[in-house]
Amino acid sequence: MKNRTWAEINIDNLLYNVKKIKNFVGKNVKILAAVKANAYGHDSIEITRVLSPYIEIFGVASIDEAIELRIHRIPNRILILSPTLDTDIPKIVDYNIMPNIVSYDYARKLDKESYRRGRITESHIEVDTGMNRTGIYYKDAVKEIKKIVALKNLKITGIFSHFAEAEKKNREFSIEQKRRYDIIINNLKKNGITFTYRHLANSSGMVNIKKTHYNMVRPGIMLYGQYTDRWLSRFLKVKPIMSLKSRVGQIKNLKKGDSVSYGRNFIADKNMKIATVLIGYGDGYTRLLSNKGYMFIRGKKAKIVGNVCMDLTMVDISDIDGVKVGDEVEVLGDNVSLDEISKLTGLLNYEIMTGIGPRVPRIFVRFNKIYYQKNILATNGGSLV
Repeated sequence: MKNRTWAEINIDNLLYNVKKIKNFVGKNVKILAAVKANAYGHDSIEITRVLSPYIEIFGVASIDEAIELRIHRIPNRILILSPTLDTDIPKIVDYNIMPNIVSYDYARKLDKESYRRGRITESHIEVDTGMNRTGIYYKDAVKEIKKIVALKNLKITGIFSHFAEAEKKNREFSIEQKRRYDIIINNLKKNGITFTYRHLANSSGMVNIKKTHYNMVRPGIMLYGQYTDRWLSRFLKVKPIMSLKSRVGQIKNLKKGDSVSYGRNFIADKNMKIATVLIGYGDGYTRLLSNKGYMFIRGKKAKIVGNVCMDLTMVDISDIDGVKVGDEVEVLGDNVSLDEISKLTGLLNYEIMTGIGPRVPRIFVRFNKIYYQKNILATNGGSLV
């Protein structure tokens, strides 16, 4: 099947990245892989299926994301990294999901429901060491955690926190967060309370903040071959796993003075040839690239002209010979990097990846061959090739 636009996912690079991370942290450190937001836009089902043998825990953001993995028979532990609502508790218990406990009040309700269903619910506790977003405030943590671990139908196996700025060269605040986390763990240990999993380091913290591996790390963006900040690549080299491609849908000849796209904010200053590419902001290709981004066609850069539309984007091919309708266009990949798009738009690379929409098929490649395609038209969600 010939797609109008598609995201190509390189599974060889994914497994390379996992191996690099594992070698970096050492054999005694487990990996919690962040697969929230559809595995950062790469497709959480296929990514978790591939990674399942190498990963201790998968991290998601919501009960729905967790249940989706369970429905697709992902057997690994699944941790919901964000707080969940009281109404989510029955599903958490039923589907054997680990919630993030951020208060004694929530823990008590979870314990009560677990008791009612005759279950013991495995959970992790989040402590807030300075992010001021979620978790038990670090000064209250020891007192609150003592009460939580006393609940009979909960099994607290993990304690974690989030770095606020682990990617920065100035590590002062991150070191302070680590200090607060260590104080909590040590004080709890004095009270006979220990945890199977202790995790603080995200991708950036894992490489940039010393002695934060504990016995688990929590990589997200580095799994997918990207960095929170490019300078971190000096510590650990990973390979991008996604490229985004489209096709030329039509070619037009413009005369000097002709306008292009909605708003008419591009006026040709000479005779030109443009190609209309079959991708737009409805696919997740940001409108912020209007009149300043570029694509790659037949080995050359083609500058975007006019506003990016919902389904289409126009590029200048005046100096590119031989372009035809149906030609493949590189929108993101070896020649149009995510870093470049981030700089042009001011968007985080996270935003760009997670913004790629569901109507864009994900094409999975291993050993330079397509083995699986997932798109919105398939009745079973995907098809083997």
